[in-house]
Amino acid sequence: MHFESSLLGTIEFDDRSALTFVADLAGLEGCRRFQLCHDAGVEPNAPRVWWLQSLDQPDLTFSVTDPANLGVRYVLELSDEQAAALQLQRAEDAVVLVMVYKDVLAAAHPALAPLKANLVAPLVINPVARTALQLTGLKADVCFSNRS
Repeated sequence: MHFESSLLGTIEFDDRSALTFVADLAGLEGCRRFQLCHDAGVEPNAPRVWWLQSLDQPDLTFSVTDPANLGVRYVLELSDEQAAALQLQRAEDAVVLVMVYKDVLAAAHPALAPLKANLVAPLVINPVARTALQLTGLKADVCFSNRS
């Protein structure tokens, strides 16, 4: 299948590989079908940042990454309803991603990091069923360590 993305240009993908969010993303009503993409020059298992391209809105693309790339480890508990909506049979099958974005205000202040991550609204994906869910309103203690 071909899709024209405003940011990424022409994307070719198998329609069966599209992710379907079981509920709207925060602030984005009716935008539920997405495709995960990465730079063609990077091995599929190696990219640190992926693009989550909306198939409903060509102008909508998010950057996402594994929270482990940021030194963050989630221990999430899904409700029975959430697990059923994701068609998740085993907890270990879930993949967690977080949205990352460039902070335009950080350029004006050298002490601020130019990239930020939305750690309180992670995306939980069932790669087998190709379903996804954004957990919003997550109440979490985020602890960082500098373990080597």
